[in-house]
Amino acid sequence: MHLVELSREEHSELKIDPGLAEASAARQHLIPIVVSEFRKAATQYPIVFAKNPETGRFAPYVLNGLEPEENLFWSGAKMDVAYVPLNIRRRPFFVGLADPSSGANDNVLCIDIESACITASGQKSIVDADGGDSPYLKEILSIVGKLVQGQTQTKSFIDTSLSLDLLCPIVLDIVLEDGKPLHVEGLYSIDEDRFRALDRDKVERLWNEGLMDLIYSVIISTGQIFNLIRLRNERESLNRAWCDDEN
Repeated sequence: MHLVELSREEHSELKIDPGLAEASAARQHLIPIVVSEFRKAATQYPIVFAKNPETGRFAPYVLNGLEPEENLFWSGAKMDVAYVPLNIRRRPFFVGLADPSSGANDNVLCIDIESACITASGQKSIVDADGGDSPYLKEILSIVGKLVQGQTQTKSFIDTSLSLDLLCPIVLDIVLEDGKPLHVEGLYSIDEDRFRALDRDKVERLWNEGLMDLIYSVIISTGQIFNLIRLRNERESLNRAWCDDEN
């Protein structure tokens, strides 16, 4: 990866294939999301929380696999889902900070000039023929804007959940159809018992802060774990069938 600040002039000739952005998630079992994505994400993925190993802070993710580097939604050509998280759709673009020597302290749009999404056969350009932002770049700017804005909202949700002691570790002990055991730990979710035992004033606080639907989205999404198990069993079955054919 080689990130540089995007320049409409220097990078005007770059061609980008947005479809290849999804390929970057082929071996990503956790994808970070922001709270504005919870409702859509909950219809397909388990929403979980994990601690940043460097900062110790919690962040929300969608869970794509039952083991590290496993994405059960990756079909080999694309993410086989109706909703692809913003953090995948924005690639090969990233948010960076302006050069401190310039005296600015603003976010800037960066591009990974080593990304596989940048290809001569790409259909998307950064600028139009007149030098203005292309519709594709405007879409990217909108996505990045949602991510930047979502960081503050997401931090508020995490802080409130921690203050109410609502996050709890989850451990998944799974036995696949072929008898293979899987043990998944290091993830967190909403503690339903603690949530349902909240005092009325705390429940009102969640409603007033607009967090209640987010909590329900997380709780409902846990049922998607069964879908992950189904997908894993299907993949194992296909692998066994392929091995049998080879023999």
